[in-house]
Amino acid sequence: MFKILTAEPTHKILQKKLENAGFICEYLPKLSFTELKSIIPEYDGLVIRSKFKIDRDFIDTAKKIKFIARAGAGMENIDTGYAESKNIKCLNSPEGNRDSVGEHAMGMLLTLFHKINIADKEVRSGIWNRKNIGTELQGKTVGILGYG
Repeated sequence: MFKILTAEPTHKILQKKLENAGFICEYLPKLSFTELKSIIPEYDGLVIRSKFKIDRDFIDTAKKIKFIARAGAGMENIDTGYAESKNIKCLNSPEGNRDSVGEHAMGMLLTLFHKINIADKEVRSGIWNRKNIGTELQGKTVGILGYG
């Protein structure tokens, strides 16, 4: 049977869906790296977030592992090149925060156009400067370039 270890906190729906698909799942989100490394040879799949750095040494210890999944967009904490050279599939969820990133970009745009940071700092210092009214977006074309 295919055993998957989730070694960091994730939404409970992930475990439920994996179990419904027939996988044996263990949810151990409080493991230390040493504990994780000692038990990883028992598992076929690993789900992490950002806590652990999955390097060559760890990958070599994970003899049965067939995939490493990151519940998040970035893969910088996994040596993906080495993992893939060992036929280990590396997965992530880049769409998970797309709404939040878009909203954050809009918030930053409004902060910039309306000089919110400058005005906030001045008001907290007792200064009211009418020049901090800013620029309205109405009637303008704004482009946002994203680099994932």
